[in-house]
Amino acid sequence: MNILLDYFFKITSIVPTSAASTAFLRQVLVVVSPKSGVTAGSITLCTNTSEVSALTDNTEVNQLFDGGMSRIYVLVADDLDMATLMDTYGNDFYTILISSDFTDADFGSLDTGVFDGVVGVSSTDEAFLKTQAAVEKQSAWFTKSANGAKNMMFGFGKLLSATSWKNQQYISMPENDEVITLGKANLYFDDKISFVMNDVQYGKRLGLFVAGGKAIVAPYIEKNLKLDLQGEALSYISGNQPQYTLTEATLLEDELQKVIDDKYIATALINAGVVSISLINDNFTANGNINISEPSAFWRIEGELKQTL
Repeated sequence: MNILLDYFFKITSIVPTSAASTAFLRQVLVVVSPKSGVTAGSITLCTNTSEVSALTDNTEVNQLFDGGMSRIYVLVADDLDMATLMDTYGNDFYTILISSDFTDADFGSLDTGVFDGVVGVSSTDEAFLKTQAAVEKQSAWFTKSANGAKNMMFGFGKLLSATSWKNQQYISMPENDEVITLGKANLYFDDKISFVMNDVQYGKRLGLFVAGGKAIVAPYIEKNLKLDLQGEALSYISGNQPQYTLTEATLLEDELQKVIDDKYIATALINAGVVSISLINDNFTANGNINISEPSAFWRIEGELKQTL
């Protein structure tokens, strides 16, 4: 200790709070039925297909690894009542995918409790899917019975393992769900049902990938942005200990707007975004709005070809 310097110039260190963690946004829980001898009701973190096969006979899960995931959470369950488990694990992931081990009727009893992320389900029943696709943050996939939830798993694997939030439009897919007519493709598009089309020239391609009728990236970007703004605000206040003045409110507003501009608008994750900080009852109060791009299939090109004489 240097007594003279501390005596002459005493400095108090203020350590700001670290940034909010958003890693859980790219984690997924898959719900499957248990293998013979495996007790239902537990969640296990798996890093390879061998660990998954020790828990379940379901092979659809492997498509998550094929899609790029390096780790997944697996819930072996007899039903879809997950409310109690979510009290403990609900903040470890932001996506829950229901395998084809469970029927459409089973899905009617789904209870995710406090979980507020994205839920994925697949089915061969178009009426069921139309209903599920209308639910907020729910991704409903049309599938061929023999394929189960394989394409859904692969699509989410690609989405969650990517380095940035991308809608994955028209990527190559592993299974043929026999959507081979424009009429069917347009039907699923209109009902906002996620699906894979099979084209003679281009093969199996992701035709639409949505949740709750919105671009699949929308709920993830929104949650990511909320956490970034909350973390930045907490870090700024803990590090600067500002007074409740209009000047400090403006400085905080500038810091938060910089997050939106640099991390979201400049990278095209959102089209536009504005945040404002005001003083209400001696508290900083934030307001704002954002505009998230829709997937390219939402703006499919329609044209008219005229023949000149």
